[in-house]
Amino acid sequence: MKLARFEERWAEAAMGAIFPGAPGDGFGDIRGMDLRGFLRQVVAIVPLQAAVGLRAAVWLCALAPLFVLGKLSTLAGLAEADRERVVVRLAASRVYAIRSLVLILKTIGALLYAGDDAVRARMNSPRAPAQKGTGLVTLHAKPVQAA
Repeated sequence: MKLARFEERWAEAAMGAIFPGAPGDGFGDIRGMDLRGFLRQVVAIVPLQAAVGLRAAVWLCALAPLFVLGKLSTLAGLAEADRERVVVRLAASRVYAIRSLVLILKTIGALLYAGDDAVRARMNSPRAPAQKGTGLVTLHAKPVQAA
């Protein structure tokens, strides 16, 4: 099974909204990471059922602007801010199947994103402790006792 070029473009638009990057923090946009090539590899090696699920997720996100924003456009035809609004609304849907399909794209994108050398180097680099008000949560876990 292979994604059509327009489906790759739609997937790129959806994953770009999910992983826009944060250049100030050293994280690039996922669209600069050969996303289309990665999707071709994924679709070629996963079981048919998983490939169909990925395709369904792409179609859902691509056609959602009609239902979410009332705009006769695909996700790829929207401005970046509108793309993000659509994906956020889909991810927060009360319908489990819709949330799950968006999660498929997020998961596939995370595999590519976290596998990128520049992103991994940034994730592994030491950072200053989180400042109050940054939105980061400090975890306080109890140590695990050996049995």
